Amino acid sequence: MGDAMRVEQLWRYPVKSVGGERLTAATAGPSGLAGDRVLAVLDERDEVTWAGAVPGLMRVRAVTAGPGVAELILPDGARVRSDAPDADARLSAAVEAKVRLAGHRPDTPDAALHVLTTTTLRTLARALPDSALDVTRFRPNLVLDDVADDSATGYPEHRWIGRRMAVGAVRLRFTGGCDRCVMITKETPTVPHDRGVLRWVARELGNTLGVYAAVEAGGEVRATDEARWLD
Repeated sequence: MGDAMRVEQLWRYPVKSVGGERLTAATAGPSGLAGDRVLAVLDERDEVTWAGAVPGLMRVRAVTAGPGVAELILPDGARVRSDAPDADARLSAAVEAKVRLAGHRPDTPDAALHVLTTTTLRTLARALPDSALDVTRFRPNLVLDDVADDSATGYPEHRWIGRRMAVGAVRLRFTGGCDRCVMITKETPTVPHDRGVLRWVARELGNTLGVYAAVEAGGEVRATDEARWLD
């Protein structure tokens, strides 16, 4: 593999199943990026829901407002903090479903970070020229650039399972492919609804796009950090 890989984008998603924020730096630990998915959206049964059940969630974005607190950016551009008394009512109206926000703690350390490469995004864009394919469809934490495609498949990260990588001060171990679902078809603030994306990924890539990583050694990771192989 090449030795000049770097972080091209860094993303955090303060609210599970809601759009996120692009960062210049973040701290990574066993549960992922600090502040990532610290809140979830619950349905009328008080169960964690997702954009497959409530498509409007993907049209909402969230940015960190403080420890365990997010500011929601609703589809009409209005903003509301998650700790505001009317937050649940305003989010429910925006997504046209009765929902409420609650604290959440990710519990899958083997999938602490979701990693994609610009190589994969470009390959997918060539395969689906009529689809809008920015990163908001796929919700990665790290997007790596300047990645050698030794596999010649156009999807180099799919061959990384079991390998270890240093990204800045952080040490990662790649644990598995990212199985895709209807979330990648949903409308976001920057791309329209598109069922064809999931159909193609399922048919051509065995429903996998991108990889998950465990954080073996935590620390700060920054956009533009160099990434290099440890094995």
